[in-house]
Amino acid sequence: VVGQALKVQYPGVAASIDSDLANLRRLANYTGMLPRTLFVDNIIRVAKEELLAECDYAQEAAHTDRYRALVTEAEAANPALRGAFRVPAVIPELSSARVLATEWLAGGPVEAVERMGAGRRNAVASRVLSLTLLELFQWRFMQTDPNWGNYLYDAPSDTISLIDFGAAREYAKPFVDDYLRMVDACARRDRNAIMDTSLRLGFLTGDEPGEMHDAHVAAGFILGEPFATREPFDFAASQLSTRVRQHVPVMLKYRQRPPPNEIYSLHRKLSGFFMLCIRLRATIDCRQAFDAIRDDYQLDPVPVTPPAASGATDLTHGSAPHDSLGGGRPHETTLATGGAGSAGAR
Repeated sequence: VVGQALKVQYPGVAASIDSDLANLRRLANYTGMLPRTLFVDNIIRVAKEELLAECDYAQEAAHTDRYRALVTEAEAANPALRGAFRVPAVIPELSSARVLATEWLAGGPVEAVERMGAGRRNAVASRVLSLTLLELFQWRFMQTDPNWGNYLYDAPSDTISLIDFGAAREYAKPFVDDYLRMVDACARRDRNAIMDTSLRLGFLTGDEPGEMHDAHVAAGFILGEPFATREPFDFAASQLSTRVRQHVPVMLKYRQRPPPNEIYSLHRKLSGFFMLCIRLRATIDCRQAFDAIRDDYQLDPVPVTPPAASGATDLTHGSAPHDSLGGGRPHETTLATGGAGSAGAR
């Protein structure tokens, strides 16, 4: 520890959020430059909640303490993680609702690792993957700001220091259960399970045209490729972003509902992980990391719902769930090459 770090909020920042977002809404409505299917009002509403939460430094201090404890517990449970991460201790006597004081941790932005050798780049990317899976599927508590400046890499100690927990949030277990099912289904290229889980999560209504469902599933298959292969996955060569973007126009054209509120923060974080791996030119074994999480995960049973009266039943080939992780302890599954990953199908 070199010293102390202070985060001080500019006066009036929280008060300006309402007016700034209202101006953004007016601009979007006046110009009509954004498609209706972006559901801008929902984006702005969720953004307002998240930005206001980030202005509460007392809450951020509590999040930092909680995250620090979770990392400590993970290190105790998994020797491979010992010394891999550091979270600064909060200095409560110097902190308030508008000032956050913590210990100072050494390191620079993690993207600087891209100038290092392949072994170091892959090791750092694998470590961030393990942390991300822990956050979502074990802790259900995630730091959702993907800013690479929040991950400080110190080469001499080979340690990643984690800072800035204003955007940390919890995810409810039913949501995380279904998100795990989604990742698994996409990785296995199981269209029926993807459709069933997408309807439960609220990605789809079931009344969209088949073209929309095809694009939704295809994007999921692409994003899950890292979790489908038993070989180390080459993020830079995969062109994941380019291939997914090919399906976005169709999804924007036919989308009938906004995504679940949790998705805005979760996919922001997961997209940041994918982009970091691309930036680092990482080639890592993602499937092994996901398998370890999945096989230890305790799923609750899928809620039983009556058959839908609309076309949703036909579109998903029946009302019974098709996902292989239906409930209880998930069994071992065989993943085919392809599939969708953490970002799921949008």
